[in-house]
Amino acid sequence: MRPIVYPLIKLKVEDGRSALFWHHNWAPAGCISALETSSISRLGIPHKATVASLCRNGNWFLPPARTEAALELYAFLTTIQLSTNVDFYVWNLQGNSETRYKTGAVYTYLSGEIEDKGWAKLIWFTRSIPRHSFQAWQVYLNRCPTKDRMIGWGLHVDPMCVLCNSQLESRDHLFFDCPFSYDLWTLIASRCCLRPLRSWGQTVDQLTALVGDKAKRLLSLLAWQATIYWLWTEKNGRLHARPFTTTTVMYSVIDRQIRNKVQSFREINPSLSTTMMQRWFSMG
Repeated sequence: MRPIVYPLIKLKVEDGRSALFWHHNWAPAGCISALETSSISRLGIPHKATVASLCRNGNWFLPPARTEAALELYAFLTTIQLSTNVDFYVWNLQGNSETRYKTGAVYTYLSGEIEDKGWAKLIWFTRSIPRHSFQAWQVYLNRCPTKDRMIGWGLHVDPMCVLCNSQLESRDHLFFDCPFSYDLWTLIASRCCLRPLRSWGQTVDQLTALVGDKAKRLLSLLAWQATIYWLWTEKNGRLHARPFTTTTVMYSVIDRQIRNKVQSFREINPSLSTTMMQRWFSMG
């Protein structure tokens, strides 16, 4: 990874005492590497020379420039005024310099521009519950080990849904064609003024179409993701012989979790928190 990362870590020359002339990324791109591969054998500059060691009393003492790369480098050196400050590093990404490392910026640089997914705003939104968003992401991409997928992998499992035990288990069945999950979603959706739908695709389209009313959209997404999360938790619990949970109990768990979440950002955005809480209580 060095050839990829090295150009991104730029050393800003201040006093020049820590900037190694040949080894640190302080000069314009390509200058030093071009000089190293030239036939002039490093221009007579020592292997461990610092930038400061080549400047005395404000004057640069350098061998005559005999290549275009050397001319470009010398021209750049004339723009540097050594100071008493310490040299420091910056991340140089597409012409923008940052003193702090930013994972997102580096990832975007390395991966290139990626087209935004239309579903991203349903999964990754401000004030979401991280574990709920992660579970919703897996469900949306159909990456969860539902029984239809497990059978496709060659595993011998009972194909019936553990929640209703009446139909074949799949992502689209669990959310929300299954009678058990649909009953729970009906209770939750009504609190958000949503019409409960059995179809996974139609439910996603319904949530995508929520625009304008920030409180309703945020409340609906929080409730939708919470329902997905707790239904999947219940499914796994039943597979591992845990006592069954009724829709009434699950409804109470989701209700309490939504209230706690809405209350958590009251200090940051009191008006939004109050509006969401009023809507949630009004339909309770």
